[in-house]
Amino acid sequence: MTDADDGGPERRQAAEFETHRRYLTTVAYRMLGSFTDAEDAVQEAWLRLQRSDARVDDLRAWLTRVVSRICLDTLRSRGRRREEPLAGVAEADPATAAPSGEDPAALAETADSVGIALMIVLDHLSPDERLAYVLHDVFGLPFDEISGVLDRTPQAARKLASRGRARIRGTDSPSRPRSLQDRARQRALVEAFLAAGRDGDFDGLLAILHPDVVLRVDHDPEAGGMRIVRGAAEVANGARRFRTTAAGGEREFAIIEVADTFGVLTYTDGRPTGLLIVTGEDGLITHLHAVRP
Repeated sequence: MTDADDGGPERRQAAEFETHRRYLTTVAYRMLGSFTDAEDAVQEAWLRLQRSDARVDDLRAWLTRVVSRICLDTLRSRGRRREEPLAGVAEADPATAAPSGEDPAALAETADSVGIALMIVLDHLSPDERLAYVLHDVFGLPFDEISGVLDRTPQAARKLASRGRARIRGTDSPSRPRSLQDRARQRALVEAFLAAGRDGDFDGLLAILHPDVVLRVDHDPEAGGMRIVRGAAEVANGARRFRTTAAGGEREFAIIEVADTFGVLTYTDGRPTGLLIVTGEDGLITHLHAVRP
């Protein structure tokens, strides 16, 4: 077949670009937290491809690097906080479509919760941490490729991802991979915490909180930034607020997995209003990290 028969190299390139558009939009969305901004980033990548004279052997990899650089520039110029509200993020999330053969409603609900939770916590990372974490932990790109986007060494990119993972978990040290059994224990610990908080069970909370547990609450900079609460008694007193909010029917809670640990995503009138990341060791909760949209 000649170039004339199939429309020429430009048409073939455009057709191949379209096969990668959904993936690229998902990458950009995870970076930026805005579907509109993600589409703009992908469109800019297409324009750069058209203007490029370089030979591209792996178009998907090339486009991923370009989209990532565009997103990084956007994040750096935007600043630490996203400029638009999180409401409606699940409906716009290009990654929530259910694979065929599985229950679309159940999978979409899970994907929405995880997607919303991820957007909430990613907003509290620096642009470089966010890019390294998203590209590696969410999309599985090797640090050799990520380092090229960040203009850093692979070791530096690895440290950025590890630092982002630790900040999401609300700890000061890098996390280690968890086994299936360990994740099951971690989820059970979160379920016990949520149940005790809903029941206002102070003793039950004390039984699962490490004596030196640390609660970190992220606020907007205008609201004073981060607040830290230390000690089981102080944290348990705060956790008992779940009782009034849950009993009144104003809030709903979903336990989700994010950043290799579990947390509680809070909804008010169907809108995500907060996320509590829970980290435990040896059957006790050691760190809690509360973040808000």
